[in-house]
Amino acid sequence: MLPDEEKTLEIARRTRKNLDFIYAQKAAGSDVEEFTHLLNSMLGMVICLREEYFKGTSVTWEDVQVAGLSPVEIISSPPTDASPSLKQHQSFNQLISCIRHAFAHNNFELLGDSENRITGIKVWNIGYRKENEPENREWEAIITEQQLKDLAYLFINYVENQFGRPSAALPRSHRTAQSPAPRRS
Repeated sequence: MLPDEEKTLEIARRTRKNLDFIYAQKAAGSDVEEFTHLLNSMLGMVICLREEYFKGTSVTWEDVQVAGLSPVEIISSPPTDASPSLKQHQSFNQLISCIRHAFAHNNFELLGDSENRITGIKVWNIGYRKENEPENREWEAIITEQQLKDLAYLFINYVENQFGRPSAALPRSHRTAQSPAPRRS
């Protein structure tokens, strides 16, 4: 890392490099735990990047598209009898905040298939000072491994696009064009 680089952005770039390596190794048949690496990467990134670049901002899905990036469709769970207070996230930064809060408060569970492979996660938020019970959930979503991976790359690419300069070490496929900064609320 160069001294003049932003530490959070540099760590995000290195995380993307590690994710590329892990998924390439998995594709080559190596015995790696790609979902575990992805989840660990998101745990750190979503907290650091959100605090550094997204807290107090309003970043819409339109802002993501204007930046030349494709949104990742993650659908919030609708209200149910068991969880009547569930709300929908409306923007990119709201989704990032919801996921950040879920990870920070250990409000997630791993989802798997019949062969004991992790295929995704269920994440949720609980109201302030409320017990971690389904009836207290205010947001919930099921995120597949592919969605989580796409979100990790989108998150890094958006921050890099808006706040950083492309790293010479990045493959051209991960570089994005410059565009306007997000609106602050």
